[in-house]
Amino acid sequence: MRSHLAVLALALGSLPALSADLSTPPAAEPAAFNWSGFYAGVHGGYGWAKTDGPVIAPADNPQPDGFFGGGQIGYNFQFPSQIVLGIEADAAFADLSDSSGFTDTSGFPYSMDFRTKIDAFGTVRGRLGYGMDRFLPYVTGGFAWANATYDTQFSMPDFPALSSHGSDSQTFTGWTVGAGFEYAVTSHVTAKVEYLYADLGSKDFHLGDAGPFPVDLKMQSAKLGLNYKF
Repeated sequence: MRSHLAVLALALGSLPALSADLSTPPAAEPAAFNWSGFYAGVHGGYGWAKTDGPVIAPADNPQPDGFFGGGQIGYNFQFPSQIVLGIEADAAFADLSDSSGFTDTSGFPYSMDFRTKIDAFGTVRGRLGYGMDRFLPYVTGGFAWANATYDTQFSMPDFPALSSHGSDSQTFTGWTVGAGFEYAVTSHVTAKVEYLYADLGSKDFHLGDAGPFPVDLKMQSAKLGLNYKF
């Protein structure tokens, strides 16, 4: 009899705790990250380009490469289906350069030197991605531009008066495509990795008294970026 009373007392004593447990709602799961909104940030990376220019031997065309850094602004909209559409504009200062040349010692010796430098470039692109909570893989494409300078130096040691130098700068325009992925580090800070390929068409360069010489430019870049989402 005493054992039955002890069990009953224990059961009655546990009722308040059980009632409290039943009255406490379960903890809500954290909401998935939403990519909608404006953002701005900075980026840096490495770029390399291919030029087909006015040199005599195609293999001697300078192929500029080097580092760059700049900033970007953009806007994303995330649909209920998790599809993310966005637009982004970026610009960077760059130090992509290369030089080449050759010397002919037959007859009257002379030398030709060529140098190409890309000092700025940028894009205005659409982005299409899929929001996987804090992870956003995407493809991108749109308009691209780059500012390039082409220098030539012709030297004849035996006839210095015939030596000449030419330099011209042009802004190329064309298209770009690429892909990347972005990760939300916090509710406001995101980090991204991105690759772009750009076909920037052809421009005519006037090098001193010579020209015009057509130069074709194609460019690739890989970058790391940080954004602040407002």
